[in-house]
Amino acid sequence: MKHFLRYAFLSILFLLPLLAGQSIRAQAIKTNIPLTLTGNPNIGFEWSVGRQMTVNADVLWAPYLFKKNEEVFRTLIASVDFRYYLNPRYYYTNDLWDGFYVGPYAMWGNFNIGLKNKDENKTSYRHKGWGVSSGVTCGYKFYISSRFRLDINLGAGYTHLQYDKFQLGGEYADFPLEIKKTKSYVGPTKFGVHIVYNIFK
Repeated sequence: MKHFLRYAFLSILFLLPLLAGQSIRAQAIKTNIPLTLTGNPNIGFEWSVGRQMTVNADVLWAPYLFKKNEEVFRTLIASVDFRYYLNPRYYYTNDLWDGFYVGPYAMWGNFNIGLKNKDENKTSYRHKGWGVSSGVTCGYKFYISSRFRLDINLGAGYTHLQYDKFQLGGEYADFPLEIKKTKSYVGPTKFGVHIVYNIFK
């Protein structure tokens, strides 16, 4: 059931523009500034699908492996949100909007994270698995110039995680201590400060 929900959320958001019978073409490309500055590659796209409506998609990749203590911080996260602009400020010539927006989002990702415990007397662990989240995102896109915007947004909703637990390092590092553990969470799930480049002036 959980796997079904994961794919259903993503499928519905991808199909919304098609069901609305709108033509889609890439309008803007963006990057999340805090993530980029901390060395986490990410990219986003926004398409207009109707008057005051867009679809936004973001992908984040964290590829880090620290061999000294066998620490790892790897994750790949993709999200899609459907945005409705309330009382939009119109600066584009191609129906992509500025101003306040709100709408549903869906997010999926996998992770492999194991960091050494600061207390040397405690065992360090690695967690490997996947997660899915759905909820509401809202934000505001500020006009900077005919080509650039600043997009600040926050998402909140339900998150479900499933993972296997391993000891970090040592000869048993690849043998799970626990399998298919789950965690659920309700609250803030994502935050972005994006610099946006308008592809079509």
